[in-house]
Amino acid sequence: MVNTKNINIVGIGLGNPNLLTKAAISALERSSVIIGAKRMVDSVKEDFPNKKYFTEYNTEKIIEIIRENMDSETAVVFSGDISLFSGSLKLFDKLKALVEEKDFKDCNINTYPGVSSLSYLCAKSNTDISKVKILSFHGKEELLYHNIDSNEFTFIITSKGEGVKEICKKLIDFGFFDLDIILGENLSYENERITKAKASKLIEMEISDLNCMLISNPDADKSISVGLPDEVFARDKVPITKSEVRAVIMSKLDICPNSICYDIGAGSGSISIEMSRLAYEGKVYAIEKNPLAVELIKKNIHNFSAENIELIHAKAPDGLDNILDADKIFIGGSGGELISMMEMIFTSKKNPTIVISAITMETIAQITDIVKLAKEKGYDTEITAVNVSKSKEVGPYNMMIAQNMVFIGVIKM
Repeated sequence: MVNTKNINIVGIGLGNPNLLTKAAISALERSSVIIGAKRMVDSVKEDFPNKKYFTEYNTEKIIEIIRENMDSETAVVFSGDISLFSGSLKLFDKLKALVEEKDFKDCNINTYPGVSSLSYLCAKSNTDISKVKILSFHGKEELLYHNIDSNEFTFIITSKGEGVKEICKKLIDFGFFDLDIILGENLSYENERITKAKASKLIEMEISDLNCMLISNPDADKSISVGLPDEVFARDKVPITKSEVRAVIMSKLDICPNSICYDIGAGSGSISIEMSRLAYEGKVYAIEKNPLAVELIKKNIHNFSAENIELIHAKAPDGLDNILDADKIFIGGSGGELISMMEMIFTSKKNPTIVISAITMETIAQITDIVKLAKEKGYDTEITAVNVSKSKEVGPYNMMIAQNMVFIGVIKM
């Protein structure tokens, strides 16, 4: 007996019906109602006639169509595989909740995977899929530089043909002009085209809107060092947090890949750059009031391809609009507003880790008061004094030259 209350979520692959799995074919044959975006519906209509078809991709509207046809077995068709950047994930969660709430009583939700553009292009190019980083620029932005720099293979679902060209322009700007790119267009269809080329060539091509790309970087390096040499930064006459001190600060901040960071009093931007390298899936706000320093930060952002830094030219507490979303905060310069800034930060529900550096006795005194207040609010605190000396050749000798002692206050839950 046919179960008339099955809801089938079906990945139909890339569009060519020959790539449908046997299980997916069986589900579509059983279903009286088939729902999906136009390209998906058009790709199955010929092979599954005498069905009631609805062209729709909005989740809420799909649910209403299912509700109106509860006496029939229904299939909702999605492109590719339903586990890869698919609207099916949202639909499944909504349907599951309705089943649990008894709104869709006695309904079974069945899922059928399909061939994804990722697996298809990797198979065509003989690429080990386990080594691939997956990104989607389809309707959203991703951080490109870090992913290309740190992964041997990066697969990208793009946003139309022009999206490929925008990505290629970025690759050239980042210095990745010599990487091999495999571009797949209209995969599985009669007009399928797979091209292996450099970014500069792809920019000149007419590219189908139905595409994806696989970028190969044989020199990928996943390591992320902290305490970069001072010499790698543009700094001019603006003071810089020295390499060894920077390394201690970064260890105290304990930044995660998706951290939201603030660098207040960013100076030349050395801390911001270090933050951006560690929070490569997150965001860094660099706050600086000095116009000369702002220009240096811009140079360093460009030199390091630090896409995730937002530079704000302001004197704190101005420019701290998103401070309550931050989980990692460094204060290297407060302009006399340290107490007022901390009062604002202490209202955050994120319980951020806060690191403050000081070299003047006045700021050290303020840190002492702030640490006492933080303890009263339940934070763990510590103050560390960092005294660094570095060797310098003086004639035939090596002498140790001391840097300014830096006090580092740490406040965290």
